[in-house]
Amino acid sequence: MANRLHQDVVDLVHQAIGFMDDLMRETLDAETYAEQLRALDVDRVLEEYRQAFRQDAGLVYYLDALMILSSLQHELDYQVAEYGVNVASEDIKMLRELLPKFNDSQTRIEDP
Repeated sequence: MANRLHQDVVDLVHQAIGFMDDLMRETLDAETYAEQLRALDVDRVLEEYRQAFRQDAGLVYYLDALMILSSLQHELDYQVAEYGVNVASEDIKMLRELLPKFNDSQTRIEDP
């Protein structure tokens, strides 16, 4: 059974990938994409599991995904202005590469 950390991060990653995919398919404009991406509660998850991340190196993939999402939220205007909407393709790739790694480390996770 997946615990809260696993489910919280997987949900955020899937939502973000969905937004990015919609942006790249042009079914979502850049402004709406930015609003939806910023609405993800990444900071809450980072804060809630901060101690767990410090104590368990096996959670590094979850932390990586959260840091990618946090960076996107905070640097979105710059990235879109500098690189255009295609910047999402690399972000999707990185997040998709992390998803299978979550399952590998899931057995080591304990709720805070």
